[in-house]
Amino acid sequence: MRGALGQRSRERKRGAILRAAVEVFSERGYFGARMREVAKRAGVADGTLYLYFEGKEHLLVSLLEEHARAFLKRARQDAAECDDPREKLRRVVERHLASLENDRALARVFQIELRHSRRFLRQVARGQVAAYLQLLQEIIEQGAAGGCFRADVPAEVAARAVFGAVDELITAWVLASRPKPLAEQSGPLLRLLLEGLEAHERRKR
Repeated sequence: MRGALGQRSRERKRGAILRAAVEVFSERGYFGARMREVAKRAGVADGTLYLYFEGKEHLLVSLLEEHARAFLKRARQDAAECDDPREKLRRVVERHLASLENDRALARVFQIELRHSRRFLRQVARGQVAAYLQLLQEIIEQGAAGGCFRADVPAEVAARAVFGAVDELITAWVLASRPKPLAEQSGPLLRLLLEGLEAHERRKR
């Protein structure tokens, strides 16, 4: 019992540190953020941070990977709940938009702070982003095999195009001084993506 309570306490403390890091990185930028400020925001001693994370870089990579992993798990569940590749793609894209619209600070870290460092980009690109692109590619391949998506564009290219369109929409939303809700923009974006992927034979009907 005591061990379980201790584990839960450590998990809560780690979660508080990660949340504080999101807020501080969003407000100060990665290079302007200080570990001392993260500790203060999380309500822990400075030294406590280093029991969980080796330093600021490890903290940033950890929070990005953790949130990306959680998103990908939910996105896979969304896709598994239906058979139609078009609906799978719709649900995954809507999940992507909603996951960041619900947390603007996190969106800023993902869309802005991450891109200041090629090293961070490479680390994330090799991990959860690669897995996300693989999920998109599998959905598109399924659609092409079933005749609802065009087969003349490689699935890998199409997956990157989908990811890029969604990513750019979120970046514009983060940078806008008066952003329109992403939920309102998902419909037009999905129409563009799904019509662009639609098989030629289906268009002629």
